[in-house]
Amino acid sequence: MNINLSRRCTAHGTALAFGFAASLAAFGQAPAPPQVASHFAGNWVEDQSQRKTGALRSLSFRNGADGLEELRGSYARPLVQPVRFGTAPYAVDDSKNTLVWKQMGVGRFERTIAENGKTISVRQITVSADGKTLTEITETNLADSKKSTTTIVYARSSGSGQKLEGVWKPQTLRSDTPLKMSIQAVGSTLKVSTEAGQTFTLTFDGKPAAVTGPAVISGTTNAGKIVSDRVIEIAGARMGTPVTVATWTLSADGKTLTTSNMTLGPDASKEPSVSVYLKQ
Repeated sequence: MNINLSRRCTAHGTALAFGFAASLAAFGQAPAPPQVASHFAGNWVEDQSQRKTGALRSLSFRNGADGLEELRGSYARPLVQPVRFGTAPYAVDDSKNTLVWKQMGVGRFERTIAENGKTISVRQITVSADGKTLTEITETNLADSKKSTTTIVYARSSGSGQKLEGVWKPQTLRSDTPLKMSIQAVGSTLKVSTEAGQTFTLTFDGKPAAVTGPAVISGTTNAGKIVSDRVIEIAGARMGTPVTVATWTLSADGKTLTTSNMTLGPDASKEPSVSVYLKQ
């Protein structure tokens, strides 16, 4: 949640019998999925003071055959979304999502994402007068009528002026609310859900499972792999193309979950994004 990967894809795993898992490891056998699932299960809240955003994607806008476009999601298999300024919502990505883009003034833009007429998020973009800095403020609707505001500041690496066209590299990120996720052990699988409504299931059988929920990029899947009773790997893909690799590590006392996410592709960062979650 890439889960950006976002206030979204969170929660990771659960497990059981610590002693039995240890004995299996001693014989060189991987711990059974139900045991791993039980370890990771719980409600988790991010410790924002330990957040690292090394893999955060750049903003990319370009002029395509039909006008302005934004490249979203992964570098390896991005989703190309048209940017059409106006007041009427338009469908994107063969999904229930609709976009409304507005130009609010010189260097000022607004994009609203909705699903079935219900607003998911509102994104305010301001390009500085010298055209070198872009500030993005996104207000996302969460569960129980709550809202979260995330502010990201970008520096221009290509393009010029106060238009969106070009590539913008992330510099800083801050959010007024921590990420939250729920992980449930369902038999030998893990069901992960976020406060923003995204969900996915890790089956640990090598088969990818779809990521679903508001504003999820189409064709996104996750596949889990057990490394040990306290470490799992998650391979993210879009339409079969590998796009992310994540590692979830549970502390010895089971109270801290650290997620490290790397993006794939020729322009992807070599640094991971890291989030640390505390069990509630």
